[in-house]
Amino acid sequence: MESSSVENKPILYALTVMEPFATCIIDGPKRLENRTYPLDIPSLIAKSGASVSSKGVWIAIHVSSSKRNLNKNDPTCLIIKLQCWEQLPSADELKQKNNFGKIIGVARFIDCLKAEDVPDDNVWKGDDGNSGSGKKQRYCWIIDEVKALERPIECKGNTGIWQVDDQIAKQLYEEISCLT
Repeated sequence: MESSSVENKPILYALTVMEPFATCIIDGPKRLENRTYPLDIPSLIAKSGASVSSKGVWIAIHVSSSKRNLNKNDPTCLIIKLQCWEQLPSADELKQKNNFGKIIGVARFIDCLKAEDVPDDNVWKGDDGNSGSGKKQRYCWIIDEVKALERPIECKGNTGIWQVDDQIAKQLYEEISCLT
């Protein structure tokens, strides 16, 4: 890799996502991530040292250690298979992959919209489950491109957007050329 400021101290951010949603982003058609807080793309681009003209920000997708959505009685995988992505691996297959606590790829986030500004026919738009005056604002983070890692990288995750350890960021920069 050519010498660059990125090589000296790469800054890469990550997002911990529960299964099966992490796999749906990296291996499937999920191009929208639902959150209760906005994604400040310009700020992340500035902090990461990427060029100002960058189209979006690359964020590592880290698989949560939680297997809550993969329990036998949880309908999440079935609902996704029926409504969103019929090629979704089964809960047992996702458990066998054992990607929990690992970065499995990167996604380029290009926009952040209020949920009400996203068409209701988008199957990945989450339902906030709230009604009335206590309703929390929901945001849809829009993804336009993803890159899967050949070998997932184990690392400790966190909540919200978090900075990837410098050594792990260097590994990711070396493996995924789109980040430079």
